[in-house]
Amino acid sequence: MSDTTSGESRALALPNLLRSAIEAARDEADKLGRLPGHLVAELRDAGAFSLFTPAEYGGLEVSLTTALTVYERFGRIDTSAAWVVWNANFGFTAAMLGEAGAAKVWAGSPEPVLANAGQPGAAVAVDGGYRLSGHWRIVSGIEAAEWFVPLGVVMDGEQPATTEAGGPDVRLFHVRQDQLKIEHTWNVSGLRATGSHGVVIEDAFVPAELTARIDTPLRLDRPPYRLNPILLVFAGCTAVALGTVEQAIDELVALAPGKTTPFGGLLAEQPHVQESLARQETAVRAARLFLFDVARRIDETAERAEPSTPALHADLHSAMAHAAVVGREALVAMYQLGSSTSLYRGNALERLYRDGMVALQHVNQAPEFFGGSGRVRLGLEPGLPLF
Repeated sequence: MSDTTSGESRALALPNLLRSAIEAARDEADKLGRLPGHLVAELRDAGAFSLFTPAEYGGLEVSLTTALTVYERFGRIDTSAAWVVWNANFGFTAAMLGEAGAAKVWAGSPEPVLANAGQPGAAVAVDGGYRLSGHWRIVSGIEAAEWFVPLGVVMDGEQPATTEAGGPDVRLFHVRQDQLKIEHTWNVSGLRATGSHGVVIEDAFVPAELTARIDTPLRLDRPPYRLNPILLVFAGCTAVALGTVEQAIDELVALAPGKTTPFGGLLAEQPHVQESLARQETAVRAARLFLFDVARRIDETAERAEPSTPALHADLHSAMAHAAVVGREALVAMYQLGSSTSLYRGNALERLYRDGMVALQHVNQAPEFFGGSGRVRLGLEPGLPLF
């Protein structure tokens, strides 16, 4: 068995391997507003944070399709834990950094715990590196992270510095936990255990070797590292949300045969329940097929070492936005069909609805991306960033 095949198999086994630990910690995590330290340690030790980390740094180095499958399966167990696993899987930056920088972050076992945020901060070049400042509003898992990996735009006065290609100099910065301030702002209805607090960095020095430009080829020439790394990140939230929605459907299926209705008979015997269930499950399954079809095509493009196309990026955006629309409708339907059962804390439908609706709010899945995808289909400029 090759190392790649072994990594894929190990990754796919993770949700079942960690199910008991995640379920046992669920109530504690909800009260704490973050994953407890012992669960973070179990996730890290099992390899849940190393899906995209190169093999030479102890990672599993899996395909996008495999990673989305893992996120989806974790989403069925607990949305918050799945969300933190997604946000922590930034190990591909070991292939973006030079060897010296990667050695500082991946100094040995265990895997470093990372957290990231997409909004850019501002950096200025100084001797030996950069000074980074910024405010990042929602950073999942930040309290457990040893390294924060935000975007930063290198500034030249009031304007972005330009690269030799003429574009803005945008980099990923690896910032130690002791260089930032956490703002405890995560007071929300769902995904409470993700601890998605704000982060403030004020003039932190980041050595040049701990930064990586996002517009240059990655150092390692293997499939996961041949495409724009944003392609590895972007759709994870949708996979988590789909797993949550799929589990909500399963919970309704389990509930319906034993729940009586105020109007007589069992919930499972009601024609409107039968029809709604089938319609929603069909829509969710179709949305999943579209998302995973795009992921497969992205993986095949990487295997062939071919450049990705605007059409492929547009399909990913469309698949994600479509899954969010479908997932939201299905969650509402399952919550409604569950009647009064759905109201009570401690009931799976209540938790899945609350967490799933928050997961579906993520900007990566915004309906505005449909417009950009449509413009690409019509041969126009997308108007929105499609990587």
